Amino acid sequence: MKVILIGFMGAGKTTVGQLLAEKTALPFLDTDQLIVKQTGQSPGEIFATVGELGFRQLEQTILQENLTKSGIMATGGGIIELEQNRQLLKNSPVPVIYLSGSFGQTVERLVKDNTRPIVRNKSLLELAELWEQRLKKYSGIATEVIYTDNKTADQVAEEVLQHMRAVNDETTENR
Repeated sequence: MKVILIGFMGAGKTTVGQLLAEKTALPFLDTDQLIVKQTGQSPGEIFATVGELGFRQLEQTILQENLTKSGIMATGGGIIELEQNRQLLKNSPVPVIYLSGSFGQTVERLVKDNTRPIVRNKSLLELAELWEQRLKKYSGIATEVIYTDNKTADQVAEEVLQHMRAVNDETTENR
């Protein structure tokens, strides 16, 4: 992996990850898409059949299997819910970038999206509480935080790319 993107649902991880993959000519891996490919079920269907814990365990397997591959990885918003996943990400030599935005702008993106099981099943207050609970988990494992408010996906992708180049330059200098 060259970079791993984390953040709440609607932070832009998939969109930014796809842009980065295009700009760098690296493969793009999205943990949710990999789960669909492996199981033939959407995250919503998996939540409905095996619950959140079953989904999180499947997500952990996908994360472990793909961490050593080359490319750009976008994770699901809840990947940080399992301690094992946080440890995998924290111990990864790859930069873990937290795409962080305000709750207001995040909700604006989520309102139109019916595909997210957690959004469908929670009130706005419950979503706000979940967002608040996850903030420290994201910050605790991120090597870099990039703020997304009032930025286009392309602007965020450029910031991530600058960070990737800086890390690469630093690694090259330390050899």
